[in-house]
Amino acid sequence: MLLLNEVIDVSPGNALYQRLGDQAFSVIVLIGIAWVLWKRQIKLEDRLTQYLNDDRDKMQGVIENNTKVMERLESVLERR
Repeated sequence: MLLLNEVIDVSPGNALYQRLGDQAFSVIVLIGIAWVLWKRQIKLEDRLTQYLNDDRDKMQGVIENNTKVMERLESVLERR
């Protein structure tokens, strides 16, 4: 029986330390999960920013090409 009490360690003084340890472990795990999710969010934000910048550049090129086409069309129509 004494061996069982030592293995389980149910003394009242150790119960407090065990609870504090369990809560500290839970807090550390939650902080770890939050850190991983925060890093993933930063990566996603960077990818989204890069995608938006690339898309903005492509659209600017399309707008410039359309402007040139419209100017050529206007010049052809004015010549007639």
